[in-house]
Amino acid sequence: MLSLLRSEWYQVRKSLYLQITVGVVAVFSFWFGGQFTDASHVHMSHLYTLYWGGSICQWMGDSAMGLLLASLFAGWMIGGSFENRVIQAAVSYGKKRSAVYLVKMIMYSLVVTVLCLLYWCASAVPTGIKNGMGTEELCGNLCHVSYLIGMLAAGSLAFISLFMVCGVIAFCVRKTGTTMGICFVCILAGGNLLASVVPENIAEIIRYTPLALSQHVTKIDVTWTDIGQTAGISLIWILFFGTIGYLKFRKTELK
Repeated sequence: MLSLLRSEWYQVRKSLYLQITVGVVAVFSFWFGGQFTDASHVHMSHLYTLYWGGSICQWMGDSAMGLLLASLFAGWMIGGSFENRVIQAAVSYGKKRSAVYLVKMIMYSLVVTVLCLLYWCASAVPTGIKNGMGTEELCGNLCHVSYLIGMLAAGSLAFISLFMVCGVIAFCVRKTGTTMGICFVCILAGGNLLASVVPENIAEIIRYTPLALSQHVTKIDVTWTDIGQTAGISLIWILFFGTIGYLKFRKTELK
């Protein structure tokens, strides 16, 4: 498994596609975040977004970019590995399917999560530089670094539980373009549509699924209970989807 991890890490480090993505995300996040540093552009009830923690919270609440990155990289890192016969070669050379699957999922989740963290934090840098952390009256608990780190950690796990769905789809479809299309349409458009049409009691259940888990911590009055519960539920979903994907991959005939 260590050799697979080293190989996967080498491919990620040398990927021009990833390097370009990192540069584009960093530059445009910083530029876009800089457009929202002026109080005249912000509603009075959202003044917390003018400070470091509140701004990060705001950007985390927008799941579109995270799902776009997850869709793209599920297709590129997993679907592309099937199309280029990288996964087939690893299995034919005697690598255990469990190790191949685990390494791919770990590296895919790590790459997308780091890109999301870069997007969230780089977008908040201009406001953080200009206005700092803020006060409890404006930013609630997010004026404290400890709560900010907890929100980022729990929020990242919540997003990973959603990214795992994209990973499982990639292992089922095994094609780059098809994976990207299915992931983006079904999870982004389908999830938002589902949340808007279901009854209120069903919508409350959806809040505890990967579709809305991050909402439990992307708020200025976040507590350690919110952080702990979100992290725990997210880990359960990650294991659940990861197991489903592995069971499917174990029975897949590799051609």
